[in-house]
Amino acid sequence: MRNNKSRYAPPRQLLGRAQKRKYGFSARYIGITAVFLLICLFYVIKMYQIQSSGVAGSLDNNGLVTRTYTVAGVRGEIYDRNGKLLVGNSINYDIVFEYGSIPDTTPELNRSILNALEAMEKTDSLSYLADDLYPLEGVYPDLHFTNEARDTTSETYAALLKIFDSNKLGDADDVSEKLLTDALRRKYKMYEDQYTPEEISALLRVRYEMERVQFGYYNPYVLAKNVPPSLVSYLQEDGADGINFKINSERVYCYPGYASHILGRVGKIQAEDAEKYLALGYSLDSIVGNSGCEKAFEEYLHSQDGIMTIVYDENGSIVEKKYDVTPISGNDVWLTIDIDMQIAAEDTLADTIGLIGSANAGAAVTLDADSGAVYAIASYPTFDLTQMQSIDYYNGILADENLPELNRALSGVYPPGSVYKIGAALAALESKQINSSSTYTCNKVFPHLHGPTCLGNHGTITVTDAIKDSCNVFFYYLGMEMGIDNITKYTKPLGLGSSTGIELPERVGIVAGKANAGIWDAGNDLSAAIGQANHGYTPLQMAVYTASLTNGGSRYEVHLLDSVHEFYTGNVIFKTEPKIIETVEISTDNKNTVLEGMRRVVASNATISSYFSGVPVTVGGKTGTAQVNGKADYALFAGAAPYDEPEIVGVCIIEEGAMGTNASRTVAKTFDVYYDKKAAHQEEINN
Repeated sequence: MRNNKSRYAPPRQLLGRAQKRKYGFSARYIGITAVFLLICLFYVIKMYQIQSSGVAGSLDNNGLVTRTYTVAGVRGEIYDRNGKLLVGNSINYDIVFEYGSIPDTTPELNRSILNALEAMEKTDSLSYLADDLYPLEGVYPDLHFTNEARDTTSETYAALLKIFDSNKLGDADDVSEKLLTDALRRKYKMYEDQYTPEEISALLRVRYEMERVQFGYYNPYVLAKNVPPSLVSYLQEDGADGINFKINSERVYCYPGYASHILGRVGKIQAEDAEKYLALGYSLDSIVGNSGCEKAFEEYLHSQDGIMTIVYDENGSIVEKKYDVTPISGNDVWLTIDIDMQIAAEDTLADTIGLIGSANAGAAVTLDADSGAVYAIASYPTFDLTQMQSIDYYNGILADENLPELNRALSGVYPPGSVYKIGAALAALESKQINSSSTYTCNKVFPHLHGPTCLGNHGTITVTDAIKDSCNVFFYYLGMEMGIDNITKYTKPLGLGSSTGIELPERVGIVAGKANAGIWDAGNDLSAAIGQANHGYTPLQMAVYTASLTNGGSRYEVHLLDSVHEFYTGNVIFKTEPKIIETVEISTDNKNTVLEGMRRVVASNATISSYFSGVPVTVGGKTGTAQVNGKADYALFAGAAPYDEPEIVGVCIIEEGAMGTNASRTVAKTFDVYYDKKAAHQEEINN
């Protein structure tokens, strides 16, 4: 494919040749006109510079071209709590033709284009050619329009009409393959006696695309994107004229498909954030975090762009290269997330939902009970961040009625079901409505207020066994005697219906009671006492509630940010300290009474016990089933380990999951991973 430079070198072509005219203006008017035109030219250049993807340039009297480039700093990377890389950077290159450094003649530029394509072919890099809207397929002269080019509603067709118009080839009725190819061949001197059919086909494609993007002084043409270093080295050694390389930094997700709701994406500044970022000194074409931790921790991750000046001689060779402003890399962010626990949570949640015929969505959260640090946040269905650049994939996610992009752990609002009973029990104990020895009698039917029922006939029962057996009647009595507003005086400060403080967007939910209901009567108090009525909380809030109750009443601010590390050195420049944002006074006896009930829940259920059999400490928990209009019951489970002095808590919710035991499986799996890693760490210390 490669030939010598060129067998034919016509005179240098001038784009837009100026014609001299004589005007009968006086010197004064000529001067005024000249100044006006200079001012206009100045502003036109400035506008182009602002809009030209960070590239500006000038041509001096010696034929040297000076171009100024914006060089992006390297964005900080994201790690899990143990230093495992979650989101990194990949440095790649684009092959770019820039007007200031291309060869002087049309044949020479044609040869540079062919040399670049030949290099791509030799290095198996043709798959990196930039996406384009070229309307033809086949090999010259047997070329015909693609289906896209024949679709009058397509972007390819619209571009084709513009090319026809700019080359004065006629209107839409005159569009033909031969008319287009003949015009381009004449214009760019693709003579059949000098190029093979394959070379003409390749040149037609590139020359067409150069015209489509309006290749010129302020519009470079990108031939290929994200090319491998081997191709860069080949072209640099070959010394191909006019070819430049643009260095890009691209986000790399080290665990594709995992933690997608947490990590988030980067991209151009969104309209609603433009004012904020401009005030911070960002340019409008800056790449920033647009969701998840990428957005939440932008202030730490973001880098500062540099400015590089490169001077080219008339042959396109670099004469001088220097930084006017040195780029500054962003800092690294370490999350509280344990990626192994995250993977366990996501996999187990998905597997469990797959085993339940009626279920199709759910969420799970695991927290440090004594700091508010998040170990895992799972939401199902989910999506793969590495695939979101695909339009088909992205549109599929948007069209999915199960809403994969919704982070159900933070934004899904659910009734807590019987998980609420541990809070109701604590409220009754602390307010002295009951004590650990108090009893109510359950004969399956509540004898007051229209006689709501219980799932069992539990007889005379204490609060500890009422938690174990999830006795509705026991808690109906509490609801009737206390009223829900007196119960929520304890459950809200513990975290239900309160902001968690997490750095990502979340919903606050609804606290059951008269204030959030149009009509409220004594029957609603009964329903609310067992976690029904108009309760609505996120899985994260339920995890905070479980942690606050089991740790003795301290509600910690939830956080995903563990620490910030200086780029390159790794020095810690910020560390998140646990923060208690609310405290509920809980007596030790009352706490132990509730925790004993939670221990019995796990110990008395063979299925749940089997799930937690690998955990080396005693686990406490509470199952729940929540009724939702028109759907099968939702399954819930909240667990804590060790049950008497919890260091870890977990909550799982499965929409239409039928039974709380189903939800316990995901919590058990994350606890398994936590204690396995804890044991391995201790063994390392001992050795």
